[in-house]
Amino acid sequence: MAIIEKNSPYILGIDLGTSNSAVSIYRKGKAHMIKLGKETSIPSVVSFRSEEDIQVGEAAKRRILIDPENTVSFIKREMGTEWTREFYGNSYRPEDISAEILSKLKEYVIAQEEFDLNGTPTYAVICVPANFDDNKKRATKEAAELAGLNVTYLLEEPVAAAIAYGMEVGRNQTIMVYDLGGGTFDVSILKVDSTSEEEPATFTILAKEGDPNLGGYDIDQVIMKLVAEDFKTKSNLDLFDLEADQGVSVTELLEAQQKLQEACEQAKRELSEMEFAAIEIPNLIKDEFGTIHNVEYELTREDFEKAIEPLIDQTIITMKKALEHSKLDTRDLSRVILVGGSSRIPLVSKKIKEVLNKEPYSNIDPDTIVAQGAAIFGASIGVPTDKIHETNETDQEDVLDTTIEMNNIVTHYLGIEIRGGRFNTIIEKGLELTDEQPVVSREKVYSTPEDDMTEMRISVFQSPEEVEYVGDDRCICIGEFFLSGIPKAPKGKHRIAVNFDVNKQNEVIVTASLQGEEGISNQLTIQRN
Repeated sequence: MAIIEKNSPYILGIDLGTSNSAVSIYRKGKAHMIKLGKETSIPSVVSFRSEEDIQVGEAAKRRILIDPENTVSFIKREMGTEWTREFYGNSYRPEDISAEILSKLKEYVIAQEEFDLNGTPTYAVICVPANFDDNKKRATKEAAELAGLNVTYLLEEPVAAAIAYGMEVGRNQTIMVYDLGGGTFDVSILKVDSTSEEEPATFTILAKEGDPNLGGYDIDQVIMKLVAEDFKTKSNLDLFDLEADQGVSVTELLEAQQKLQEACEQAKRELSEMEFAAIEIPNLIKDEFGTIHNVEYELTREDFEKAIEPLIDQTIITMKKALEHSKLDTRDLSRVILVGGSSRIPLVSKKIKEVLNKEPYSNIDPDTIVAQGAAIFGASIGVPTDKIHETNETDQEDVLDTTIEMNNIVTHYLGIEIRGGRFNTIIEKGLELTDEQPVVSREKVYSTPEDDMTEMRISVFQSPEEVEYVGDDRCICIGEFFLSGIPKAPKGKHRIAVNFDVNKQNEVIVTASLQGEEGISNQLTIQRN
């Protein structure tokens, strides 16, 4: 009889990043980073060489600009959208691209030899930005399923960082997590209490804000533009103009851009430690007359900071907004935790200190703390009880003996579309979801907007900010349903009650009912992961 391999009881903690991805696992009393080749992270890049040859990671990153038509980066920014691309006759959605990255991470985990995982890795806690909308969360979960992973929890990245920090030693603090990743920026304020040996460690979210289109990538672009302008003056070649007749091919320009991008990324890292960085690229490109042009550019930290200051200022504005929503004063903060590679930029710490009068805490690795926090949280919740029979047993020393309790807040304004395409809020952003108040419930009453209506469509929307119209780019439709069986009557005659419930499981339950008419109602449950 064939032996059926069971699933591993260990839950992977995955940081599925915009620029880079990493994976951790909780073993022998701590979270360990899994080596992904020589490093603890791989670029979140996928390149299609053929229908069968799909590269992920460093090999794919080297092809971003050389073969842009068949290479995808920063797919995280497209999650939950209708983005599609075709490669060698096959159509791919963001979920499919992300699944390739997750599959590669899973391959590395299976191949590692440091720990016996006692089965096939199947369960994962995957981290997402704090302000990912529901469509993006659902897309992330589907990507995991396509990669053969069962998502036990979608954990917000700043919360994961707070867990790794809070569980390192017993702490009772109010902390701010400033997370400047490769493609997104998040800031969260949390109350952390991990001091009791008898009670669960609690992580209470007080406020969270973010910008899904601001990250290290945008900082790299600023440096590239500085160098490219200088290069254009010296060589009369515009590396970013692919349309003009410059006597060089598009392929040559793209290859030059690739070299420039890599050099500017390295300069950014050097300027976190040094006062200047020499950006030198020999043999960058040959013009139509056979002249070989090099890049020789010295970027001082002062000029670098001046160029990127508007981007850092945007993060500070978002940080201030989170502090305002938390109803706390700067004196109430115990720590500011920096997360994400670009948070190493000295200007970040300088700006934060100016506003909060507090030096950011630097005794952590901003590149690995999110994956480690996810692994710790995964160990605390364990494999779903209905799946235990499908797994092997966990070694006792690898069981986290502390329960982690999460108290959340409503992250978006929730409401419906009303006449004129307007957004009408029913649930306010920032309302608390705790053990004492596990459900937030609000109701509004509307009148029928037309004569003789027998059916009304209820379109449910969410937005991170207060908006007037559902057509606003920040406003996302997360579901819709119909209330049918309404007796014909002049407009305004009937009253329709719309009730929203939001619970700690992140479900939104929307109920519409005709007042005075028992039995005429309908309900929609939106799983918000």
